[in-house]
Amino acid sequence: MTVSMIFPLLRLFRGPSLPDRVVALDQIAIIIVCIIICDTIYSGMSSGLDVALVVSLLLVIGSMIIARFLHKRRSDND
Repeated sequence: MTVSMIFPLLRLFRGPSLPDRVVALDQIAIIIVCIIICDTIYSGMSSGLDVALVVSLLLVIGSMIIARFLHKRRSDND
């Protein structure tokens, strides 16, 4: 899974626009949540699932806030 973070990292640093970078950051966060879930399953500790759930909820809320900001910014420029 860490290898799958190469392309989103490249898009994050070299992305031509802000929405591309936001999507890349979301992708990286989803991969990190998957790593947390796999580690939780491997270790057998259920506390990692709580962490993954909280991070996922924060990810959704953050994505909605950024989408609203980008939409507002675009409508102000038009």
